[in-house]
Amino acid sequence: MRSPSLLLCVLAATALLAGCSTLDKPRADNYPATGQKKARAVHHWDVLADDVAARVSEKIAGWPEGEHPIHVTVADGSSFNQGFLKLLRVRLLDRGVTLATGPTAVELEVQTQVVQHEANDPTNQIIPLPWTMLSAGVGVWRDWKVHYYNRPFLPGVATALGVGTGLALDMMQRHNQGAAAGGPTRTEVLITTTLKTPDRMLTGTADMYYIEREDAVLYQPPAPVAPPAPVKTWRVVTP
Repeated sequence: MRSPSLLLCVLAATALLAGCSTLDKPRADNYPATGQKKARAVHHWDVLADDVAARVSEKIAGWPEGEHPIHVTVADGSSFNQGFLKLLRVRLLDRGVTLATGPTAVELEVQTQVVQHEANDPTNQIIPLPWTMLSAGVGVWRDWKVHYYNRPFLPGVATALGVGTGLALDMMQRHNQGAAAGGPTRTEVLITTTLKTPDRMLTGTADMYYIEREDAVLYQPPAPVAPPAPVKTWRVVTP
C-alpha cells in the first residue's frame, strides 16, 4: 500500500507539470487548409474583372435602368489598375450596366494593395521531381537488395516501383502545396472594389491572390517623376 506522503508527492508533481504546460499567451495554431489563386497573366485579371462585374450587376439589379450611371475609377496608375479598369468596364457593359464617361453620383472605385511577407515559410519547400524519383528509387532498390536478394524479382521492377512511388509522392505534394501553379509565395495582392455615393457606401468586393514577388511592380503605382533640376541663367556682360 502506498504511503500518503508518496501520493501527495505524485499529486504535487502532476500539478507542477500541468502548470508548466500552460503558457501565459495563446498557442499558435494554423488555419484549416484552404486554396488561394495565383494571378500570373492578364487572362487572370480578366477572369477577376468578369467575376467582379457579375457581383456588382447582381447587387444593382433592382435599380431602374439608366437612372444611376456608374463611373468606374482606380486609385492609381499601376499597370494592373489600368488594365483591370479597361477589362472591368467591358465586363460591366456586357451585363447591361450603364457606365458614365465622367464623375457621377455613383462611383465604383478599384483599390489594390500589395502585401509582402518577409518571414520564411518552412512549409514552402517544394521538392523537385528528379530528387523525389531518385530517392524513392534508390530506397526501394536498397530494400530489395537487403530483404529480397534471393527472390525471383527483377531489379528493373524494383527500380520501376521506386520511380512510380516517387512520381506518386511528387504528384501528391504538387497537389497539396500547389507546386503545379508555382507554389505559394510570400507576396500577395488585395483587390477591392467599392460602389459608393458621396455620403455612403453601397456594396463592395474583396479578392486575394498570390503573385510572384517579381510581379509586384505591376500592382504598385509608378514612381513619381522627379522635377527637372532648376537651370540657372547667367547674363554675360561685354566690356
